[in-house]
Amino acid sequence: MTQTTQQQAQPVLVGTSLPRQDGPDKVTGRARYAGDQALPGMLYARLVTSPYAHARLLNIDTSAALSIPGVVAAFTAETLGMAQANLLSRAQSPLAQHEVVWCGHPVAIVVGETEASARDGADAVEVDYDPLPAVIDPEAATQPDSSPARSHRQLEAANGEEHSDIPRAISSEGEGLSPNVSQTPPLQLGDIEAGLREAEVVVECRYRTHPVHQSYMEPHSVTVAPSPSGHHLVIWPSTQGLFNVRSAVAQALKMPERQVRVESVPIGGGFGGKETLLEPLVAAVAHRLRKPLQLVYTRQEDLLAGNPAPQTVITIKLGAKRDGTLTAIQARMILDSGAYPNPLAGFSGFHFAGVYRCPNLDIRCDVVQTNKPGTGAYRAPAGPQAYFALESTVQDLCQQLEMDPLQFRRINALKEGDPNLMRGRWPRIGLLECLEQIQQHPLWAQRVQARQQAPVELKGWKVGIGLAVGGWPGGTEPAAALCRLEQDGTFTVVVGSVDLSGSDASLALIAAEELSLPTEAVNMTHDSTDSMPYSGLSAGSKTIYTVGSAVLAAA
Repeated sequence: MTQTTQQQAQPVLVGTSLPRQDGPDKVTGRARYAGDQALPGMLYARLVTSPYAHARLLNIDTSAALSIPGVVAAFTAETLGMAQANLLSRAQSPLAQHEVVWCGHPVAIVVGETEASARDGADAVEVDYDPLPAVIDPEAATQPDSSPARSHRQLEAANGEEHSDIPRAISSEGEGLSPNVSQTPPLQLGDIEAGLREAEVVVECRYRTHPVHQSYMEPHSVTVAPSPSGHHLVIWPSTQGLFNVRSAVAQALKMPERQVRVESVPIGGGFGGKETLLEPLVAAVAHRLRKPLQLVYTRQEDLLAGNPAPQTVITIKLGAKRDGTLTAIQARMILDSGAYPNPLAGFSGFHFAGVYRCPNLDIRCDVVQTNKPGTGAYRAPAGPQAYFALESTVQDLCQQLEMDPLQFRRINALKEGDPNLMRGRWPRIGLLECLEQIQQHPLWAQRVQARQQAPVELKGWKVGIGLAVGGWPGGTEPAAALCRLEQDGTFTVVVGSVDLSGSDASLALIAAEELSLPTEAVNMTHDSTDSMPYSGLSAGSKTIYTVGSAVLAAA
């Protein structure tokens, strides 16, 4: 007699839709964001910002502000004790010293018992400025005769900092550049001149993109509560990286990281614009006063003093044979980093070499300081700008080659095993698989008919169906997760990521599928940096790659 057993099939949940766990609280207004925290004895802060893009600071008089009822304190960089911080790090040196370098640059912070008294106090601070030439256009800022975006005094002061990230102006091929420019090492492969000579068709295009504010609904906000002794801080920030905030505050206040606890709160949008900005400043003031403190940007302050995506000027030259094979990719990007060096600028050039196989590459990125706020990311640092320029130029090349744009990309797409600029080999990146899916998609396969059958309301419009590719080398940062079985048979999954766009729902699906449980039996939670597993910044499209892998392993 033979006995057979039938194993229950594991449910397929990943890829299905489910209600977000935080949905009811958000749509009913019960969710408590960083600016909604209410603590006993809490004070409120307002910034005094510069109306000039570039000016010397001659004097800051806070006496009138301090005489207003309800105003508790007013600090400048010198009186707060952050004057020795790195001048070229906005988070570590949040208040202007000696000069302001963009319109909206904070010069002082005023603390009041109410938001109104703090605002009145900020309005009463008197600041004497000596306006200086402002550097606005990134191309003009590269010229040898350009005015400096920062004075030599500031650069010399920063030069003495042990950990200063001073931009160095390096002349490229004998070309003179202004002190506003710092060049990243060029990315080169093969012989670019030989590749252009070998090409039967060469196209060259030039593009300008503009700064883009991320326009999240919730402005930059932070609440900080110090312990009575001042040895510990609890922080509720609107941020994409809880551990990043902990490290930045600990560094600014010269405290061990274990004495800084960052609590997880809902975030009202980030899109790359909310890393670490206000937290060290507010923490320093709260630490000084031994009182809970809250600072919430107004919309105007966020627009003036946020960290938008950078402006770029990009020139691309592509060479190819008549059969569509690329022989040369030459690109130069001028990246406007605003008043501060962009730590990811050197990474920007990799986008031009990240999707197509080409034996000859010459990619250069000039990072230019101007009198604008420091820049951040918007849908990946400089990625959208680079791929917009690259793919627009590829389209022009395909038109000159009279080649189908999908076929061109299939010929040149990087695949597993191809050499990369890091002298290694590309892993599987899925680009060819994506192109094959596009080829089979009705919208692409029937694109001619689709253009001819445009809706009536679009009569007279030009209708186009385009194709572009892009990539992002994410998923390289470590992450951890904790999976705990509760007494009622459900599971709690603890992660250190920030749920920006529904990542908690995806993580719950991963855990539920691995545990063969319904999603209702999995609860996602975050705790604080004291107890949550480590996760890096929730950015760069990497949360599911990194934290998702950790959840899978924990489950």
